[in-house]
Formats: sequence, structure tokens, C-alpha cells
Amino acid sequence: MTTMEGSTMDTTAITERVKLILTAKIGMASDAIASDARFVDDLELDSLDSVELVIATEKEFDIAIHEERFEELKTVQDVVRLVQELLAARNAVA
Repeated sequence: MTTMEGSTMDTTAITERVKLILTAKIGMASDAIASDARFVDDLELDSLDSVELVIATEKEFDIAIHEERFEELKTVQDVVRLVQELLAARNAVA
């Protein structure tokens, strides 16, 4: 589990928030988006959509995703893992 702003945020909560970001972007119901859904192949996101996803994720979780890490993000689960990692690193410093 990851602690964020004094509350506990687990993988399920992060996944749901990432799916809600995608729902707003592509209009697909969040329960129809699988955790292993690939952005390009399954969700048909283009490079601009991917950049917008990263920006929305940064805002949602108050994190910064560096360009080299951004290129690693291929699935919903990739985003969830990176958010967990960045939140844990931020909380370790706090």
C-alpha cells in the first residue's frame, strides 16, 4: 500500500483513478478497461493521447513523470506501478 496525503492508497484505488482518467479521455467505461490493456493496441491511444494521459496522471497524483519513464508506459498496469513507485519515493522523503 502507498500512503498519500495522510491516507492509504492501495493498488485498487490507484488503478481506479487511472481508469477514470482514461474514461474521461477515451469515453470508455472504466469497468471495461482491463489493467493489462495496452494503450496503443487495445485502447487505440495515439502519441498525443499518451502525453495527455501522463499530464492528467501527474495532476491527479501530484507527481512528476520524467520523459524516459513516460516511454516505458505501455499498459494501465504500467502506469499504476509507476504511480505507486513515485508516491512511495515521495513519502519516503517526507
